[in-house]
Amino acid sequence: MAYNINWSAEFETGIDIIDDQHKRIFDYLNEIDQAIALRSVPEIERVIKAIIDYSISHNTFEESLMERAGYPLLEAHHQVHERFKERAHGYGTRFEKGEDPIRLAREVRSDIGLWLTNHIKRDDKHYVSDVKKSLEGSFVSRMLAKFFQ
Repeated sequence: MAYNINWSAEFETGIDIIDDQHKRIFDYLNEIDQAIALRSVPEIERVIKAIIDYSISHNTFEESLMERAGYPLLEAHHQVHERFKERAHGYGTRFEKGEDPIRLAREVRSDIGLWLTNHIKRDDKHYVSDVKKSLEGSFVSRMLAKFFQ
């Protein structure tokens, strides 16, 4: 029996763009549930590819914010992301090799769901203050503040 993986306040970083991206990954996890319920192999394939691509792109974006902020644990965080990327690509390869798509989709959902929830609560919360300070001092933030005065 699958457990629910839903967005809640406990996952908020307070950085809107990061929270929006995290919410999208949660949405993909729910789309996997729907594809499993429909037993739709084309939909399972689409969602597995989408969640892998989106998650990897998100991690790269997150690292760019950490780098710009001078986050001291960037390399360690990058290594966590690299291990995730290897595992995620492994799922794609297993799907392409014809592994049972329903079983694989369940595994992707639980593995990525657990990884995501733990990663946000444990690793992502650490960079928030550095990145927020960096974003608050950025040109874009200053321009938005002027625009909305």
